[in-house]
Amino acid sequence: MARMTLVVQPSGAPQVQHIPARHAPPDLSALFVRHGWQAVAVPEVPGDLGTSDLLIMLRAPQPDAGECERIATFVSRGGALLVGGSATAAWPVDSSWQALLPMMLAECLPLTEVRLHPVGEHDTTRRLDDSILMRDQLVPCAHLPGDAVPLLSCSWRNTRPTVSFLRSHGQGMVGYLGLCLVGEDELPAPVQQFIIRLARYLTGWREGRPVGMGLLGYGAIGFEHATAITATPGLHLRAICDSNPARLEEAHTQFTAARLVTDMAALLHDPTVDAVVVGTPPNTHAALALQLLRAGKHVIVEKPFCLTTAEADTLIATAAEQDRALTVYQNRRWDPDFLAIREALQRGTIGEVFHLEAFIGTFEHPCDYWHSHAPISGGVFYDWGSHYIDWLLQLMPGAVRDVRATAHKRVWQDVTNADQATLSIHFVDGAEATFIHSDVAALLKPKWYLLGTQGAIVGHWRHETVTSRAWNGSLIETVLAPAEALPEVTVAVRAREGQIHQQRLALPIAPRHPFHRNFADHLLAGEPLAVPPASSRRNIAVMEAAAASAARGSVVIPIDDAAHR
Repeated sequence: MARMTLVVQPSGAPQVQHIPARHAPPDLSALFVRHGWQAVAVPEVPGDLGTSDLLIMLRAPQPDAGECERIATFVSRGGALLVGGSATAAWPVDSSWQALLPMMLAECLPLTEVRLHPVGEHDTTRRLDDSILMRDQLVPCAHLPGDAVPLLSCSWRNTRPTVSFLRSHGQGMVGYLGLCLVGEDELPAPVQQFIIRLARYLTGWREGRPVGMGLLGYGAIGFEHATAITATPGLHLRAICDSNPARLEEAHTQFTAARLVTDMAALLHDPTVDAVVVGTPPNTHAALALQLLRAGKHVIVEKPFCLTTAEADTLIATAAEQDRALTVYQNRRWDPDFLAIREALQRGTIGEVFHLEAFIGTFEHPCDYWHSHAPISGGVFYDWGSHYIDWLLQLMPGAVRDVRATAHKRVWQDVTNADQATLSIHFVDGAEATFIHSDVAALLKPKWYLLGTQGAIVGHWRHETVTSRAWNGSLIETVLAPAEALPEVTVAVRAREGQIHQQRLALPIAPRHPFHRNFADHLLAGEPLAVPPASSRRNIAVMEAAAASAARGSVVIPIDDAAHR
């Protein structure tokens, strides 16, 4: 466990100009502890720095000559120092301190919203967003040391001054973070990510070699994975495997650098392939993922994870035994409407949520592909349910008490999936959630309907038409399926006086390849998986219980998942 000492501003110490007294920096000690550090916050530079790996000076008082010399000796002998912008309000002129950070500061900027930008390619910034919005006061550099490595810049009145850099000093390293960390109660996630990476880099961490990726199965979803992999720094597409020559030919025209193979054994024994995406039909996921894990490969499994809880448990145990990463492509965790609703619930906008309904449906003939054949797909609950049940359990993460499900087979006899299925989840705390998937819905229910103790959220489907012209000038109108357009989400809150206030919920911009960036961050930077397999195991437990309930016509209690959460 790395050791860190955080020097904070003592009571009554001078504040950086322009910073209102009501603002205080977020608790970095808590941030570091969450990431496995042993953090100690002290009001002044300790007399003995030998017990620390990293000294962070944030909103710290100006060190005197003796402290400057002690810090410089600590770094030159292999220690690490990270200085925050607030600690530079009264910059020391001591020669030993100037040797640590021979730089000139620009004027301290006012507290405002600014854009931060990663500079170049570096382990601390790789795969961060190109532009990070943050409300803060910045202390940029007017002149960098000649040996400095710039990490972050900011947009400021048509310039890009550096706000973070690092440099070596003796056997140790020094990092500068020109942020005062005063404008927000909680730092934006990318800023937290950068601070932890910078601290780790200063104390010796370096990103590993790029991860060689293989695809097992190449269809529409294979193309999606290949596109994301090639766009993600640190991931290299090495091989594509499919038994269909036509698909491999298509893959070759789109991703020419990847080796094409028809036999899975070629992936298992290829030393350049470190991780494999299993993009085959659901009934094959467990067996194929198990072979890959036992061959020492990291594995991404398409959703659904598998078909039974027992299969999920076997895969999770095998991944742990082999010390391999295992995750599930729950890509819709980054859908803008879900992100907006989750943020509203986290803010407590509608109070405690106790009732949630989610719906997907049309009245159209189902496809004749494997998606509509229950022995292969798992059935309706494993199809769109792979997304919706995951959403429900993310928004309502409490322990599940029981599951009740029903299924109708009344119209489409040429496929084996149910025409309509309803799932009701009851939680231990009394909350409830319902999911309906219908292929016989001539009129649609809202996509989202949530009730809380202080308000409600509803998400209505948008019915959109794409228009174009034929070669002869006649109008072509293509009606989009409801799922192809984001819903209109409205939040309603009851005021103390009894009025109901309604407001459209703004949807964020969908992030760029977030799942694959996180997978690379996990393997190369040791950061947590966004979709740990245990969370997808919960989905399977509920799906399996739903299928059993629909078949039996009775309530089913899912296999206990408490040990996996």
